Amino acid sequence: MRLVNRSTVLFLGSIVSTGLVACGGDDGGGDDVIEGTDNLYVVSKVQLPASANEATSLGLDIDGVAGDSNMGIDNQLGTFLGSLRGIAPGLNLQMSLDESVDKGTLVLLSNVKATALDNASNAGMWVYIGDTTDGTITPAPCTDMNDTVCRHHLDGSGMFAVKAGTATDTKLAGTVMAGTFKGGPGTINLQLSLNAGSPPLDLPLQQARAEIKVSATGFATGSKLGGGIKQSDIEGKIHPAIEAIVDDLVMRDCGAAPRTPPTCGCMSGSTGASVLSFLDTAAPKDCDISLAEVTSTLNSLLTTDMDLLGGDGMPGTDGVNDSVSLGIGVQAVKGTYTLPAQ
Repeated sequence: MRLVNRSTVLFLGSIVSTGLVACGGDDGGGDDVIEGTDNLYVVSKVQLPASANEATSLGLDIDGVAGDSNMGIDNQLGTFLGSLRGIAPGLNLQMSLDESVDKGTLVLLSNVKATALDNASNAGMWVYIGDTTDGTITPAPCTDMNDTVCRHHLDGSGMFAVKAGTATDTKLAGTVMAGTFKGGPGTINLQLSLNAGSPPLDLPLQQARAEIKVSATGFATGSKLGGGIKQSDIEGKIHPAIEAIVDDLVMRDCGAAPRTPPTCGCMSGSTGASVLSFLDTAAPKDCDISLAEVTSTLNSLLTTDMDLLGGDGMPGTDGVNDSVSLGIGVQAVKGTYTLPAQ
């Protein structure tokens, strides 16, 4: 696995439809035999790595190469994200993600089916995208527009609905051992919010795995999901989102275009000045950031480290790296919703 060179790490942003697909997980689950009782949850926290150490603790061995350069832990994008706050403190992606969960604009529902939540074979996990339209969540996430805390729907008694038209028939097979569900590999259509004011992004994780500390009341701290994000999704979804975020920061800190080099009208030491210095790479400098500049700069710093999608559609069969590894933390509480047909 190729890790990001920490001396070049400067910038990137990001970070459950989620559907999980497994054709017989290698963590002990059968192909289709899922037994037991349904346990329904709503995700109450999605955690991005805030440091290199957290990137390691939230990572998983996604590609099965235990002796690779990072002791079997795959989380290149997480390592990159862990360095971001130190470079551009104004880019607080975790704050945006928290706000989206707290205000109910990002709702992820899960079902863990097992004969027991301490030890069980033939267990399974489903994750669904929740409907976020007005009136579909009870109680309402926020009391009113002046409610700065919200999260009323995450008290363990919330009622939800699965969003129509989203994947409901996919699962991750595995086992429960000592209160931890382990499942995969599969596909997780990860949904993340980079900007609380914009719709969440669908970012499927390929060859994904899960380690969930599950109980009757939810997913405890230490639960995590990991997989590979296709390069095409990074360029087609993450990069445009990053361009929109940095454009807003530059407008805030440097004023409206046209701007004049070399200072571009930016407040000294501001986040806008920092991202312009990093991403305004075309010559001559024009005090603006284009999608092409975002793509070329980020692609030069964060390269694909996993071969997960073979040329014949099967994982890892063509020898070409096509995805970047990511690991995140998740927590959940009990939730109620009508369970789709399994």
